Amino acid sequence: MEQYILDKMIESNSLLIDIVMILLQLIIEMKSAGQLFYISIPVAILLSICVVWLIKIIVKNVNNSYELGFGFAISSFFSFITTFSAVLFLFSLQFTEPVVKVVIKGWEVSLMANSDWRDKTFREAYENVADLKTEDGRQIENFNSYPHPDNGGSNIPTVSEQAKLVSIQTYIIAAENNFEKTVPLLNWILTAKSGTAESDILNDMKQHFSKNNSTYQVDNAYKIASDRISKALLEQSGRIMIVGSIFVFVTWLLIQIIVIGLISWIALRSIKENFGAVKAV
Repeated sequence: MEQYILDKMIESNSLLIDIVMILLQLIIEMKSAGQLFYISIPVAILLSICVVWLIKIIVKNVNNSYELGFGFAISSFFSFITTFSAVLFLFSLQFTEPVVKVVIKGWEVSLMANSDWRDKTFREAYENVADLKTEDGRQIENFNSYPHPDNGGSNIPTVSEQAKLVSIQTYIIAAENNFEKTVPLLNWILTAKSGTAESDILNDMKQHFSKNNSTYQVDNAYKIASDRISKALLEQSGRIMIVGSIFVFVTWLLIQIIVIGLISWIALRSIKENFGAVKAV
């Protein structure tokens, strides 16, 4: 079940699907905790009943003679369900960190296995380095032994410091953009910062070339970039609990205001209709 949820999140670019899948994962995490899950259910039921009771009091204050019919029953049921769901979600937010860890790790593994993304990023890095020119218009790097990726090339010349930085930045930006596209909900709350990725990749390159290697394995850059971005994202996981709590409370409050407003309007309309009927008599 957990793997299915993770796969759906990674495969989908839909914000709505992300919300549903993360909610399910949070509830699964909370259920695995045992005691808290079974405490949250009666608390959610009790609070939901209290909200419905409060709505009833408000409506009766608007129109004491209003008969609680089918419309009130439907509105109360909707209020009950939304309150119940909001309370469960607020309880489950305590398990944000393990869920975020699973999602981010899933994104990192998916990124490393995404051959289309790897090929596209390598081509972009190759062309960005190839576009680097000296003041007299010559290429900074010598591409004589480095064919274009479309022609079977698998390496990029990165002798100069400028070429190293350009290729590194290409990988980092591509990884950040992939996270933004793959997990839009978390990206809305978190910031896919690369942290120390640029300096770490540069140091890795220097160590690699210090061993008399003529080319640098781009797989190393992929791994370092995704790893540093993952760490930076995990450091922000506490933000999800704050933003999530505010979002759930505000959404719940707006729904209750709409429900109360609708039922109150019906109750006031009932007063007007009854007054019209009395006047007509």
